[in-house]
Amino acid sequence: MTAEPSDRFELRHAATDRATIVVVPERRMLAIDGLGDPRASDFLLASETLRGAGELLRARVAREHGVKSPPALLECAWWTHPEPPSGDLAEAFADRRTWHWQQMLEVPSEASDEDAETAIVEARSGAAGPSPYVRLIRFSEGRSAQILHVGGPATQPRSVMALYDAVAAAGLRPHGHLHEIRTADYDRVPEGRARSILRLPIES
Repeated sequence: MTAEPSDRFELRHAATDRATIVVVPERRMLAIDGLGDPRASDFLLASETLRGAGELLRARVAREHGVKSPPALLECAWWTHPEPPSGDLAEAFADRRTWHWQQMLEVPSEASDEDAETAIVEARSGAAGPSPYVRLIRFSEGRSAQILHVGGPATQPRSVMALYDAVAAAGLRPHGHLHEIRTADYDRVPEGRARSILRLPIES
């Protein structure tokens, strides 16, 4: 394991061959909750709904605060009940039809809670049909281990196993949901170029 980074820039860096320990501050997120596979239609609709709300929020921040913020990365927390043993988790993760998910986009630091809530309302009113419920949440992870995954959902279980193995080898214990941060979104780039950080909160 490598040392804990001291700034948020480093939270977006990870390696494929080792786990990095990071300390993640509480963040404000736009979030949608659901159940099922990442290729299912309701998951994909949630992704597009979040992206739309995120773009409306970025436009509002630029208009109201004079700040151009970069597009947020799509993130997703995954969990299932009952939680499988660590040795079986990668195999279980290969079939996520019964897994719970929470997709998220980080709210720009310049945006107020009111800005975020207004963007949510605008996204809902502008939807062509029924849309998933978007809400503003506080998301806390604290001390976590993370690893870089190259590729799309089909090959993620191998990286999940590598992450859990690294945590166990360091004598650490998982403490929270597995978290995916799409640094090069597999919905928008060729699968061989997709990148995601897999993060796992651990006991302090």
